[in-house]
Amino acid sequence: MNNIEIISVHYKTPELIYNQYQSVRKYYPTIPYRIIDGSDNGEIYFHDLEEKDEFFSVNRFGYNIHHGPGMDYGIRTSKFDFLLILDSDVSLKYPVIELMMEEFKGYAVGKKIFVNKKGKESWQRKWWQPKGQHKITYIHPYCMLIFKDSYLQFKPFKKHGAPCINAMTDIYNQNKTDLLSEVKIEEYVDLKICGTRSQWGINL
Repeated sequence: MNNIEIISVHYKTPELIYNQYQSVRKYYPTIPYRIIDGSDNGEIYFHDLEEKDEFFSVNRFGYNIHHGPGMDYGIRTSKFDFLLILDSDVSLKYPVIELMMEEFKGYAVGKKIFVNKKGKESWQRKWWQPKGQHKITYIHPYCMLIFKDSYLQFKPFKKHGAPCINAMTDIYNQNKTDLLSEVKIEEYVDLKICGTRSQWGINL
């Protein structure tokens, strides 16, 4: 696995990244691992990890870049073909990259759901809204393996909510959903639901 980088977007919840770091390095001690840090409080995080781990780095913006643009920046500036994107509140229970590479079909692999054009799943439908609108295949970015060259061929990720919706809608409209594949990610990772959002909100 010489052509992959792990990235995670961080916002003022360092305890989540330290937890993630321990789990990532348990299975992947030398894979390049980069934090896209949008913390806007002037505090410098993760110097200790940078000092002890030559394969770990941080891009510090000094303002809240937000989830989608942070992922977009990480992908576009990567020197590697593949990226494992992890939400900051995700930690690994088992090694997962190998399985994701096996299942990869061209754009991204991860947890597959079906959403409407606003990125909402069917269970989020209000009673007055029409049925049958949840046709867009969406790979959830909380643990996603993505191919950089394919990412650049479609619309970029956006701010929050469903940050991949423009890209996934673009893929759907071009009849290229065969580029999206699934792994039962929940069996391989722990997810602290709304780990950052519970502290700082979503700021749509």
